[in-house]
Amino acid sequence: MKQHMKRVFFTIAVSILLTPLHAQERMSLEDCMAYAVEHSTEVGQTVNSLEGTRQDYIEAVASALPSVSASTGGNMNFGRSIDPETNVYTTTSTFSNSYSLSASITVFNGMSTINSIRATKVLRAKGVEDLQLKRDEVAMNTMSAYFDVVYYTGTVEIARDQLETSRKELDQVRMHYELGDKAPADVAEVEAQVANYDYLLTQQQNNLALAVIALRKVMNYPQGEPLEVDTDVSIDGMMVGASLSEVLDYAMEFNPKVRAAEMNNRYYRINYATAKGRYLPSISLSGGYGTNYFTNLDDGSNYDNFFRQLRNNRGSYVGVSMSIPIFSGLSRRVSKHKAKLNFDNALLQHEEQLRTLENEVTKTYQEMQNYGKQYVQGQKKVRSNELAYRAVSQKFAEGMVSVIELQTAANNLLQARSDLLQVRLQYIIKCRMVDYYNGEPLIRREVGALASK
Repeated sequence: MKQHMKRVFFTIAVSILLTPLHAQERMSLEDCMAYAVEHSTEVGQTVNSLEGTRQDYIEAVASALPSVSASTGGNMNFGRSIDPETNVYTTTSTFSNSYSLSASITVFNGMSTINSIRATKVLRAKGVEDLQLKRDEVAMNTMSAYFDVVYYTGTVEIARDQLETSRKELDQVRMHYELGDKAPADVAEVEAQVANYDYLLTQQQNNLALAVIALRKVMNYPQGEPLEVDTDVSIDGMMVGASLSEVLDYAMEFNPKVRAAEMNNRYYRINYATAKGRYLPSISLSGGYGTNYFTNLDDGSNYDNFFRQLRNNRGSYVGVSMSIPIFSGLSRRVSKHKAKLNFDNALLQHEEQLRTLENEVTKTYQEMQNYGKQYVQGQKKVRSNELAYRAVSQKFAEGMVSVIELQTAANNLLQARSDLLQVRLQYIIKCRMVDYYNGEPLIRREVGALASK
């Protein structure tokens, strides 16, 4: 008995350990988007690019600091050489070494250093907006793929319900055929209808499988691991209270696309200022300190000791230099004109981005309102088609209508339910997009929260 209980407990423990973690609970839309952003290679590359702009900023700031260098060296001479004490040739072996410390700093270079710091700082801020844009792009693509899975899950359920209803009708027709109330043609037509709905169910199941594969790809989710998606998406609370003008005002000022375009303008304006500054002279300040030591290896008694020579031979210098650009083969002129053209193009791109975003927001808001109205109308249409189908089905059972009329009523109900499902999901998507343009994040929780589940 004890051995049997041990085997049971061992089997249970192994099954728990081998159960995939992802199969323990269904992933909601928030989970899928968070997983996609966290595992996206494109987001990772953008993060690395942002770190690169941070390093560029550090390098630009460091270039404004003075450059300091130290040097030392030693020489041994054998044979004929000049005695530094008497400045005459002598044949002997000598040793000398020197020590120096120097520093230099650019005082003025046409504001190039300051503009470089400003430009890299703007690029770093633009990198933050680009990263948010990439995260939003991945989240949007995931949301689209997720709702495809939800839609085809619904169409599979609709097709399965329609198939079961059609099979019940086939049983009724066969029963009436055995009683002599229906002709063989009626049975054949209903059998064809059952086969058609069976084919439709298979088709929708295949579409669902393809939609899941597409969702895995967008999420960068391993194809071999199980993926359970929560397809129960509620439409409750999807009402957007902000007006179109309010959404537009917020989007045109705070949307990452607009902010990235503004940063792009600043960057090219700074580059243009840098190009103009190359016409100005540059001024540098330098200074240094040095000393040396010398001795005769054959007889060093005539020379001071090492530390006294270092002290007595000390020397320092301070210098100022100015470089005035006169002619450099028109390179500065060409550089300035190119920088001006790039700045003008950035302004045009910013203007185009504003118009594009305004059209996107307006279109999305209008589509949201249209889908909301269609959803209300679609509910009425489904109820009407359900009542019509029940009435026709009852009449068909009583032999008052033909199979064609029954098929027509069934197809109308199937289409109405499918249209209502699509409209409902589109309304939810558009509401979330309008909320996004109005400042609501697409992923309404921390991205890293999925890893803690």
